[in-house]
Amino acid sequence: MTTLRTDLLDLGLDALMALANPGFVKRAQKDVAAGALPALAQDADGTVHARFDDGVHTRMTPGVALRDADCSCTAGGMCRHRVMLVLAYQAEHAGAAADAGDTTAAPSAPAADGAAAPAGAPAGWSPASFDDAAIAAAVTPPVVEQARRLALDRPVATVLAPAGAGGVPAVVLPMSQVRFFSGASLALARCDCRQGTACAHVVLACWAFRQARQAHPDATEVTLAVGPFGIAVPAEPGGSMGSEAAQRLRAQAEDWLWSIWREGAAQPLAGLEARYEGLMGDLAQLGWTWVREDLDTVWQILQALARRSNRYGMDDLVHASARLTLRLAGAAHADATPGTRLPASQILGIGQQGETALDLLRLISLGVTCWRDDAGTGAAVVFADPDTQAACVLERAWPRAEGGSDDADLLNRRVAGHPLRLLARGQVVTRAAKRRANASVELGTQARQTSVLALSPAAWDDLRAPLRFDALDALLQHLRARPPAGIRPGEAGGDWHVVGLAGLALEDWAWDGVRQTLFAHWTDGRVALRARLGYDSLTPGAVDALARALAGEWGAPRAVAGPVWRAGGGIAIRPVTVLTERRAVVLALEPQAPQPLTLRELPLAVGAGEALLHEALALLGQILRHGVRHASPALRSRAQAQAGQLDAAGYAQAARLLRGVFAERREGAGLAPLAGLGLLLGELLG
Repeated sequence: MTTLRTDLLDLGLDALMALANPGFVKRAQKDVAAGALPALAQDADGTVHARFDDGVHTRMTPGVALRDADCSCTAGGMCRHRVMLVLAYQAEHAGAAADAGDTTAAPSAPAADGAAAPAGAPAGWSPASFDDAAIAAAVTPPVVEQARRLALDRPVATVLAPAGAGGVPAVVLPMSQVRFFSGASLALARCDCRQGTACAHVVLACWAFRQARQAHPDATEVTLAVGPFGIAVPAEPGGSMGSEAAQRLRAQAEDWLWSIWREGAAQPLAGLEARYEGLMGDLAQLGWTWVREDLDTVWQILQALARRSNRYGMDDLVHASARLTLRLAGAAHADATPGTRLPASQILGIGQQGETALDLLRLISLGVTCWRDDAGTGAAVVFADPDTQAACVLERAWPRAEGGSDDADLLNRRVAGHPLRLLARGQVVTRAAKRRANASVELGTQARQTSVLALSPAAWDDLRAPLRFDALDALLQHLRARPPAGIRPGEAGGDWHVVGLAGLALEDWAWDGVRQTLFAHWTDGRVALRARLGYDSLTPGAVDALARALAGEWGAPRAVAGPVWRAGGGIAIRPVTVLTERRAVVLALEPQAPQPLTLRELPLAVGAGEALLHEALALLGQILRHGVRHASPALRSRAQAQAGQLDAAGYAQAARLLRGVFAERREGAGLAPLAGLGLLLGELLG
């Protein structure tokens, strides 16, 4: 009796797309639906043979990765025949596992296109079940030794165990993400590093699941420091922040921040630059990656404001400086408090690899944002990675030509051999990508290694939580459950989401001529989604394009993408791309086509409490611009009056912190209330 290949039955369509690529999977699905199945045979050892009408012979041995299966076709790497073998095997054995009472393979059901659609691994299965023998059979001894050396540095991993059947167990490591598509074969685990399968990261992920099962057997998400062979490594005495060097560096970083608040953001930057460079070097030596990213963000915003950039405002500087202060304080608290949700090493970013070369990568554009300043222009294309369900950012800046403006040519600039506008309106498949620790990506310069396809109306269908949400209450719950921004990983594009609009009612949309902003309001009866897009002369067609999309010119809007935050008890979004029934509308790329807009002064009412918090944030921005030491008596009086209003409205903590801004007399003592108020306002306003 031949052995049922449960590893092949485990592979759903998402798994096949990750292990192969969507093009091969869709082509294979069409062939299966048309009945063009290969002839299958299976040896006693489990090897499956597929013979095609064109003479191609494909063979898949147990314990071999899909891309390493033997195929006689002319393709140099992955091919559709390997995918066809899996789909044909699933179609032939659709009910075999259930009939045999097999508990390791999930039953299959016919998909809409005629192919089998396995439900994935059963509930309760965990990669922790891969013991040392299974790991040794799947990877070579040098790979195990490499994993052991990596584990000696105690990398922090987030273990994601699905709550029910059909989910994909995953581990997010500092250098990559590993997903386990089969409980029967470790060879079918997929890592997004350059090697892809059977790498040291897969071994680390197995060990991380072992530790998670020992420490938190019932939890679906666990963050921990991975030890060799899945054995927890005791924390070092004093933790990450206990050394004299760490304490000195924290004091220097906070003193640098206080000098900005004390003297103001409008001060000459020459005095801050030398200290910034020194701090960046010291942070690199200690490996505090996220602190380094936060410090660099503060510095970049300061420089952009000095160049009169339209990319940032004072609110951004308030939030960035507050995040850096919280990260340092949060790491110190985590060191001193056993059992905290996040270890200090993760808050600081210790162990985060600076740059990782990736395997075959597919990216789906979520849109592009543009900016300009006195020095030139720039753009950031935000992509969705359907494999990891996370956003990443490709960013470029170009100096302005002397005596002229390059605004019109910005989106025609070439990146990786392709115009920026094509990347912003496309799906990218590349073998020349590198990802940095902050989730920014870099594409190689050779155009032949990167192909770009048009963004279709179905392009976002492969996206799901935590990147895409089709239910507003689920998105709101996700936003509320996130740790504060100051202790989350410093990932670019982390605030971007795709929101499905099916089932939502577009209650109202209008143009506010005073604020030069287009507002729109959807609701599902419980939660409101509010969109707002301001006019920008760098992308003059964006507002009109959004109005045309809302009016249904290209069919009903299906989804919208952009930065998302909580506001007024609901959700706010700055729309960047709208996906309609007929096309993808990337707002920044649309030509200028003036539309008649309904004019209204206050299209969306703002609650009194939210308006008061916005006033407090604007006041804090004024204090940061001028500096605490240079604040006028009128500004100080306004702060006291604002504190009284916050107290009367029930925001007692915000009022106390605002009063403390000018109450402290000791040098540097004023940073705590300033940063604390910035963090509090950021959390209250989403």
